[in-house]
Amino acid sequence: MSPRWKKAIGDLRAHRGRTLLAMVAIALGLAAAGTVLDTWALVRVATRDGYLASDPAAATLRFDSIPAPLRAAVLDAVRGVPGVRAAESRRTTTARVQMNGAVLTAFLFTSDDLAGQRIGRLRSDLGAWPPGDGEFVIEHSSLDFSGAAVGEPVRLTAGDGPTVELMMSGVARDVGLAPGWMEHVVYGFVPRSTLRALGISDADDEVRLVVEDGTLDREGVRRIATAARGAAESAGVRVGSVDVPEPGEHVHAAQMDSLLYTQGAFGVLALFLAAFLVVNLIAAMLAGQVREIGVLKAIGGRTTQIASLYLAVAAMLGAASAAVAVPIAMLAGERYAALKADLLNFDLTGHTLPLWVPALQVAVGILLPVLASIPTVRRACRVPVGEALRDVGIHDEARVPAVLHRVSGVSRPVLLSLRNAFRKRQRMVLTLLALSTAGAVFLGALGLRRGVLGATDLLFAAQRFDFGLRLAAPQSPDSLSAIVREVQGVEAAEVWTGATATLARTDGTFGSGFPVQAPPASTTLLVPPMREGRWLRAEDSLSLVIGRGLLREDPTLRVGGTLRLLIAGHTDEWTIVGIAETGTGPAAFATREAIMARTGEGATTVIVRSALRGDGAQLELIQRMRQALLANAMPVASSVRVAEQRRSIEDHLLMVVDFLSVMGWLMLVVGALGLASTMAIGVLERTREIGVLRAIGARDGAILAIVQAEGLTIGLLSWAIALPLSVPMSLALGAAFGRIMLPVPVRIIPDGTAVLAWLALVLVVSVGASAWPAWRAMRVPAARALSYE
Repeated sequence: MSPRWKKAIGDLRAHRGRTLLAMVAIALGLAAAGTVLDTWALVRVATRDGYLASDPAAATLRFDSIPAPLRAAVLDAVRGVPGVRAAESRRTTTARVQMNGAVLTAFLFTSDDLAGQRIGRLRSDLGAWPPGDGEFVIEHSSLDFSGAAVGEPVRLTAGDGPTVELMMSGVARDVGLAPGWMEHVVYGFVPRSTLRALGISDADDEVRLVVEDGTLDREGVRRIATAARGAAESAGVRVGSVDVPEPGEHVHAAQMDSLLYTQGAFGVLALFLAAFLVVNLIAAMLAGQVREIGVLKAIGGRTTQIASLYLAVAAMLGAASAAVAVPIAMLAGERYAALKADLLNFDLTGHTLPLWVPALQVAVGILLPVLASIPTVRRACRVPVGEALRDVGIHDEARVPAVLHRVSGVSRPVLLSLRNAFRKRQRMVLTLLALSTAGAVFLGALGLRRGVLGATDLLFAAQRFDFGLRLAAPQSPDSLSAIVREVQGVEAAEVWTGATATLARTDGTFGSGFPVQAPPASTTLLVPPMREGRWLRAEDSLSLVIGRGLLREDPTLRVGGTLRLLIAGHTDEWTIVGIAETGTGPAAFATREAIMARTGEGATTVIVRSALRGDGAQLELIQRMRQALLANAMPVASSVRVAEQRRSIEDHLLMVVDFLSVMGWLMLVVGALGLASTMAIGVLERTREIGVLRAIGARDGAILAIVQAEGLTIGLLSWAIALPLSVPMSLALGAAFGRIMLPVPVRIIPDGTAVLAWLALVLVVSVGASAWPAWRAMRVPAARALSYE
């Protein structure tokens, strides 16, 4: 080994403590950023190889029903549209499923050939496939949520028809579905014979198609879907709505990408904050080797040669950190990617990480410490030979704020600690930056959680009811109202209807379908917060209140503007009279009479506020209402409780918040390591001072108090700086969350509880980070300390 490399390794060994701290900090930052990068790469591979390989539907035409004699003609008509590569039909049925002692909402999928389905291909994971008569195959994402097991019986009921007992014979996977555990529904596959046994129609109600040109954007697919709608209607059936998703993109892909990008940004920030520990380490080395640099120059060493020696130390440090971090990132990334894939309903089995991903992490791990060290190394290596040879050793610059020289009434050890904290301004700033940024993220994440819960409260405050019952067939509103109000336990009830609307564009194409809820104009059970305009009035005939979710899809919409909507085969011009806060998805509201006039049908939903509290009492009320309606030949197809909807939405939202909070804790660890490094270097630089203190009688307790007080000073300053810094951080997190999920209210002033929690945490971190340097300071003998250079 050459003398140059022996010296580089010797320098690292001579500063073992700070070398270890710097390595841990860089490894943590690199592992965090690498984990997110690995996750993103694996999920992208799974998306390409899993989702796209399933040949997902480019567009879906939805019908009330396709009579069996017309099914072949409709499919032939759609397949004959230019640009359509394939088309298939199926039926989706809503039912109730009893399994593992619970009653859950189920979506049942049926087609002539489930196993041979080419659009949105299904894969068998376990057991029998496809389901035969008397069999039920559950979709993979609903398995754990439902608590069911293959080989156990399940009981299905549709509306108030007969209950059919089936055997759960297998598990299949449909990567195009939003996960069942997230939606709180059970997806299942059954043959047509099961639908007939349930007493419902087995006629298909949707046609899914794929296009020949896979490079088409959403508008291009919409033009083909519009032509397919016309062809289907020419075959004798009415198209209720047309749905065109983003081509080649899973329903949750945009949210996952946004979340990963946000987490990746924090990982990169943590990595850059960790780089300042390398600066501390190199600075400490250089501070004690000024004479050595002078000697090297005196014997002919060039500035670039000397600088390359110390930059090689930084590169070695980065390489060692990368050797630790990259395998950790790969392991954590695989597990995190598996979780993300589960959110998207994918299986990562068989997918491998692209080689460029770990290679990039190794390159960053090596280059970042080198780049961070260049200014410090350059400044130290440009010192003239004479000045370097006259250096007296490690000394401090004593640049302390003038105000500290005028402080009185404070003990000398404490005053010394305060002054020591400010001696190295650059190091102080870097340490405060790391800790205060961690504090800002911590406070911002807690504020975001509070905002999410507040947004959920606001969202559900508009729903002043406890549950809704969807009828198997439309009924007269007056008859329904008379029946449900006679049921004991009903405090208030309203009869609603609804429809699916599709935006009819000026170029003749259609947008994706969205639900239109239609309560009575005088409703008291739905009072959504209005952002602009007004709520519906009884005299409104073609008026809409749109939700913020619809506004996000088309920001050009405004109060007073118009929309051409296709509803139940009728295209009309609707006027926007208001914009309401309704949640994440696109939605709109119209009067019950206006929608009934378009559909030509009666009411479809009963909305109830219960006089009874408690889940058990409300479930019993739902059962009594079912019986009362069935006795009047008005069977109920399904029921939805608001409490269950709220749990589902909160699960979605808080999961994202928790993922973001993890990055705050990571940055806190990096900040604590930075503080420990700063304190260790400070103790090293003041070794002679410690010797003098010991020579004049200072005890271990006094030395300990000086070091700990300095750490607490830095910690308290970082806490104070984090408070104003949390304001832009909260705004940034709120904006990121708004892009990922839904807009949330952001409080500018941090919550008092969160401020106190961060204060307690930063005090613990300060004491812990100062403990090792303080212990080292107490063990330095006076004689060795006084002779230290």
